[in-house]
Amino acid sequence: MDRRGARPDGNGAGALPYVGVEHVESMSGTILPLDQGSRVGDGKSNTFLFDTRHVLYGKLRPYLNKVALPDFEGRCSTELVPLLPQASVDRSYLAYLLRRPETVSYVMASVTGARMPRTDMKVLMSMPVPLPPIEEQRRIVDILNRAASIERLRATASAHLRDFVPALFIKMFGDPIENPMGWETVPLGDTLQMAQYGSSKKADAPSDAIPVLRMGNVGYDGYLDCSDLKHVDLSDDEFEKYLLAKGDLLFNRTNSKELVGKTGIWDGRFTAIAASYFIRLRVDPVTIDPTYLWAFMNTASMKARIFGMARGAIGQSNINAKELQAITVPLPPLDRQKKFAELVDAAKDRMTNAAEASELAGGLSQSLLNKLLGTEAASALCA
Repeated sequence: MDRRGARPDGNGAGALPYVGVEHVESMSGTILPLDQGSRVGDGKSNTFLFDTRHVLYGKLRPYLNKVALPDFEGRCSTELVPLLPQASVDRSYLAYLLRRPETVSYVMASVTGARMPRTDMKVLMSMPVPLPPIEEQRRIVDILNRAASIERLRATASAHLRDFVPALFIKMFGDPIENPMGWETVPLGDTLQMAQYGSSKKADAPSDAIPVLRMGNVGYDGYLDCSDLKHVDLSDDEFEKYLLAKGDLLFNRTNSKELVGKTGIWDGRFTAIAASYFIRLRVDPVTIDPTYLWAFMNTASMKARIFGMARGAIGQSNINAKELQAITVPLPPLDRQKKFAELVDAAKDRMTNAAEASELAGGLSQSLLNKLLGTEAASALCA
């Protein structure tokens, strides 16, 4: 690889945009909008030149995976190394190779510096990589680009869902604190069959044990993220006591003050229990719909109210089950609540379909890359 980025000579440097490592988005490699003042002038002599032939590789903290494909000429920080591919190497293919988890792991094994780890460029340059003919590289890039496009659609669908649900709630029921539609209000406890703390058993069992949902598995917006799970071993009695049912709400009772009260709803995707940081709420289905209650708890008004209720020391606040059950809830007609739930479920289904397509495309891409690992490695990728 040729990583000998040219240094500025001071002639006309101010006309070139400057890209720092902070301008490159992790994973995607998107170059974020540059400040209008981000131009190389007399004060930025320690930079590299780059153009549309280069791949910009972020060597600072390589685990951040900052690899960009610029579509303009400019100068960059020396923490971004401009790599110029050989004629036999497709530029986008090189970028995908650099972003691979295998590449990140390879360079992280030999980084220099503890607090500010940097890639040892000699190690990166000597790394063996699969290099099929350039026509095959371009075919692979096309497949990976299609997969990335589907993933972006999934992310867009997810963002739309997160905007749609609170907007629909306000439209159908009004602000839950102001209650402009004059719905009957009742204490939350009157709508529940159960309000129970989760299990305090240590989650140190092997992965074939029972999954336990922890604070990090519920986002601030109330959506589940089950990508990182711990597991517990339980007796039969404990399992029966703590087993989550579809529609159970998970109220995060203990956290930093701004995160207390984030509330998820369990969708029954697998057998699981909740950790003791949660209060598990099971509704009375003849009184209230769980999706309605979940959306109510995640409205901006309720989050503000819960923030005001949370008490405790700096860095750790709490709301107990008694306080939670005393919260008043507007109670629209049940058929209206169920209509809301149907609309939310339909929107979730559309997002799920997009996610499944994304996973299929991603799996295809990863399968293709794994197959390439068996090909002959190239000794040099760059001129």
